Amino acid sequence: MLSVVIVIPTYWTWGSERPAGPVEAIFDHPTPVDGESTLPRLLDSLCRMTGPPFSVLVLTATVHPDLEPIAERRVSEIIAPYHTHYPIAQFTAGDLTVLHERMRVLGQGELVSFFSLRSYPGVRNCQLVVPHVLGTEVIVALDDDEIVAPDYLTTALEFVGRERQGMPVWGVAGFYLDSKGSKLLPESPPAGNIFLDKSAIMNACTRDLEARPGRLVETPVVFGGNMIFHRRLFTQVSFDPFITRGEDIDYLINAHLMGFKFWLDKQLVITHMPPDAPDSAHSAYTWSKLHQDVLRFIYEREKLRLAEVDPSQFDPYPGRFLRDDVAEQALSALRILADAEMEQRFGSAEDIVNGALRRAAEKVPLYFALAREWPGLMAVLEKDAVLRRHLQRRVTG
Repeated sequence: MLSVVIVIPTYWTWGSERPAGPVEAIFDHPTPVDGESTLPRLLDSLCRMTGPPFSVLVLTATVHPDLEPIAERRVSEIIAPYHTHYPIAQFTAGDLTVLHERMRVLGQGELVSFFSLRSYPGVRNCQLVVPHVLGTEVIVALDDDEIVAPDYLTTALEFVGRERQGMPVWGVAGFYLDSKGSKLLPESPPAGNIFLDKSAIMNACTRDLEARPGRLVETPVVFGGNMIFHRRLFTQVSFDPFITRGEDIDYLINAHLMGFKFWLDKQLVITHMPPDAPDSAHSAYTWSKLHQDVLRFIYEREKLRLAEVDPSQFDPYPGRFLRDDVAEQALSALRILADAEMEQRFGSAEDIVNGALRRAAEKVPLYFALAREWPGLMAVLEKDAVLRRHLQRRVTG
């Protein structure tokens, strides 16, 4: 029987007493430490899940180190009632320190940047390494603002580790449903700019995948809160620590560059119910997300350029964002949404785009060098009895 760990990152920020506290990490909608978490809702749905046995690992990330003790306590309190339903454990900043220390002892200190609780890719790499050290064969990645159906795990494991069309299936992804059961995102009137028309382009990709024959189809897109990783995949491919957001699609690209395909199972769905986000077109939230998208897609374009990979393989999404005109499109979108406050806070459109181009030219070669070290690192950590005993104690309490 497959050994399965469901990994759930949970993100925390300052509470009502200090809402403007310092921030060292940007997450989409972290939970205030004195606020109501969505995590219990997901854990409740796991209680109703049928199928093979599983364990749960919760990764606790915060926007600032000062929040780590209170966030750890909050998560400990949240997960305590679920120990009677399934094995559940928390991975915290203290555990990350142990991981980094063991890496240095083992001569892998130059690779500690892979693992962090201050960035999406850093959290996702923790998502891979902890189950790996514990001997897990399959990792199921969910997010704390989701719920799953009782048969979710049975569906998730149906194809992974088997062959499809003569090819092994090491990575599987599924769709997100909103609270109304739709796979599609709300669309604004066409603007003629890929960044402003992003939802429509993503919806075109969803419709294209739905139209392909069969239940399991090759996919150019994955969703980080509904991904299945087989050991044959996660021991060979890492998340890129330099990506700013969209680490899920970036992982698909990294896997592609290493010769691995991702498959989408049309029946593998979760219900995504994130907290409400600001809806003002000129809000800091909207501008910040656009800023991060500009950084990520310019970065991805450089990655494919250096790897000499045709971006059309990832059409319609994210492929349309990986063409040679991405910087031009980014500049136009930033100018359209710019106002004095946002420019003062984030910089001018030109500064943002030029900075993204410089960053991509600098960081992509560094990632390629790091990526070559990932399989060896995973092999070393797998054999470390000290780290394994530490993590086993965390799991068993």
